[in-house]
Amino acid sequence: MASRLQRRAPAPVAPPRAERDAVVVLESARCEDPSTLVVRGWAYVEGAEALAVVSVVAVGPRGEVVADGHVNRVNDAAADLYPGDKRASHADAVFEATLDLTAVRDGRLVVEAVSRDGGALVRRPFATRPPSSPSRHLRASGAMDGANVKLAWSDEDGLVLTRTAVAAVLSRCQPVGDALLVEVKTGDGAELALLGEGAEAKPRPVGMVTEGIARATLTADDNPSPRRMLVAVRADGSAARVVLPAGWSSAEATAADGLRLVPRPSGAAELRRGPVLSVTAVEITATSITISGLAAGLPAGAILELRGSRTRVMVDLDASCGDVVVVIPTTVRDWYGERVPLPSGRYRVWVASDGVEAPVELSSNLVDPGGGWVGSDEVRLRLLRGRGDRMVVESSPPLADDERSDRAQAILEHRYATSSPSPRRVAYFECYYGTSATDSARAIHEELRRRGSDLELVWGVEDRSVVVPEGGRAVVRGSREWWEVLAHARFLTFNAGLPYGLRRREGQTVVQTWHGTPFKRLGSDRPGFDDPSTAMVRSVARWDALLAGNPHSAEVFGRVWGYHGPIHQLGYPRNDALARAGATDVAGARRTLGIDDDRLVVLYVPTWRDGNRVMDQLLDTEALVSGVGREVTVLVRGHMNISGWSTRIGGHDVLDVTGYPEINDLFLAADVAVTDYSSIMFDYSVTGKPLVFFVPDLDDYRDRRRGTYLDLEESGPGPAVRTTEQVIDVLRDLDSTRVRFAERYAAWVATFNPLDDGRAAARVVDALYEAR
Repeated sequence: MASRLQRRAPAPVAPPRAERDAVVVLESARCEDPSTLVVRGWAYVEGAEALAVVSVVAVGPRGEVVADGHVNRVNDAAADLYPGDKRASHADAVFEATLDLTAVRDGRLVVEAVSRDGGALVRRPFATRPPSSPSRHLRASGAMDGANVKLAWSDEDGLVLTRTAVAAVLSRCQPVGDALLVEVKTGDGAELALLGEGAEAKPRPVGMVTEGIARATLTADDNPSPRRMLVAVRADGSAARVVLPAGWSSAEATAADGLRLVPRPSGAAELRRGPVLSVTAVEITATSITISGLAAGLPAGAILELRGSRTRVMVDLDASCGDVVVVIPTTVRDWYGERVPLPSGRYRVWVASDGVEAPVELSSNLVDPGGGWVGSDEVRLRLLRGRGDRMVVESSPPLADDERSDRAQAILEHRYATSSPSPRRVAYFECYYGTSATDSARAIHEELRRRGSDLELVWGVEDRSVVVPEGGRAVVRGSREWWEVLAHARFLTFNAGLPYGLRRREGQTVVQTWHGTPFKRLGSDRPGFDDPSTAMVRSVARWDALLAGNPHSAEVFGRVWGYHGPIHQLGYPRNDALARAGATDVAGARRTLGIDDDRLVVLYVPTWRDGNRVMDQLLDTEALVSGVGREVTVLVRGHMNISGWSTRIGGHDVLDVTGYPEINDLFLAADVAVTDYSSIMFDYSVTGKPLVFFVPDLDDYRDRRRGTYLDLEESGPGPAVRTTEQVIDVLRDLDSTRVRFAERYAAWVATFNPLDDGRAAARVVDALYEAR
């Protein structure tokens, strides 16, 4: 097909120019069929106007334009969300284009946007894409008229389109019981085969050919590995991938035991087996997510799970085979039994029963599975298609449209920064960037309440799932209300980094409690630290007061962060509850966690390894449970910096308490703590209970990776061991451990817990909050 751009010399790609920092974003791209490409995105100049996109073109290897798409301009506030531009709104920069690919030959093409730049037409490749948009999982359109079109992303070229001739196309797939009857259009003499990977990468014939149609009856016996590709083997021994037709729905062609054909990103047909719930329809509201689909091969009693880094949602399935409708609530019960909105984050959706589990898959013909965001004052939700067509649910804080984007935040920050300082009787608290409402800030909150303070107590929270202490008011970070509190609060208390836009204002006091005594090296003591402009250094410049629980903390904090303000050695308020705890508190903590009084409770709290977002479970908790020789409950708590575990945590007598809001309850419930390099060692020692240091990578962590201030093997208040078996040996005879380490434990407490006497919060309020 001739295009109007083909009738003139193609416009050259404009070189980068600093004064016009052009951005072309791909939001989505899909082939409605092999001859129609639909692209949506936005284009603008950073901090200035929208680019006048007049068309979207497909460009060949020699720079020739081979397809030209008509562009419609639309207005969509989503363009301001990613990538962020704080200086200007680009809601008017959105465009939609449809390209006719009828005349495109086989080969690789780059898709570019053509804009009018002054008097010239300039081609620009798509430079970036939203990380959560459908463009992350571009796919083939499906075969039609002897061709298959594949979309892909190239960091160098942007959106790439590849058209290939198809030698074998699936024409029929009919489930019959536990089998699939398959027909494929091939050339004469080609027969069907299954192709595995690795040692199984040899075609295995499974059918016969009649008059150019290859037929086969596929069963689980044909697929000993979970995944194999369906191919057509020609007479010369060469193999051609069988491609699924356009509009293919894997849900409608699934055998009773879960045997099914699904598309690879290339469009090739892959035979999978195993339990599956294939989703064909989705409805999202502010209170529920309703999915309809087809179940196959699920065990009786299977449940559906939403698995996130902070919580899980479990829903019973009414059927293990056939049509299924599942209603997933958008609230969850927290550890205290209260209903709260789904915490922010991404949730992968699984079905599981009796050790058998499988991801929930979105049917391949479900083009727009969830649409945009759906929300309320409590939560915002949307559905995404993950790799391998896996269903993913995303939850985010309930910010209004005029609060969500970088541009909106810049406007709110400007209003905050230019407003007149007028402190009010408000104390603002923020714990771990709003992900919880605990730590020393909670103890200070409770002390102010006990004294009947007239301060209004306000907590900054990441989302509405975070429950604040009685007497407190929650504001969502980033909201208009939150910026108002930052502007006028008399006291601002943090235990980690400060919000980027926070300024020290006249009449305000910024209190940094921090979140532990340093064992691993911090700030300028860390290997490779040489950048004084880090966010932490900028944060330190805004502190008015810093808490330290002991002389070691006071010396390290001031030195490594370059902090020259007052350091208050008053003890850690968060440890008051541990110092005052009695048998009733221990029993209450165990009751909340559902643990019987007669069980040995082992708390395992490893720290994270720098650079690792997924945490390895180095301790074999199942072996520990079976090896100790008595009834044991293992509580496993991951670090706040990780997004999940490399293996699933749980099982017999093992409980994942990473999302439990109050770590002091875990300290009280435990009989012994197993850790490595976590600062919980300094807090747990307030209880007087045994500590075990499981450090299989001690030499690497201490000498190369991060570095430590203390030598556990020389001065630690408990044994430092390298294997799970050694941990088990220690747990079998805790009385002996107490005796062997009694002197070191006492010296440790005298050094690091001298002021953890149950009155730290009172001293802090007296010094920083009461008389100001």
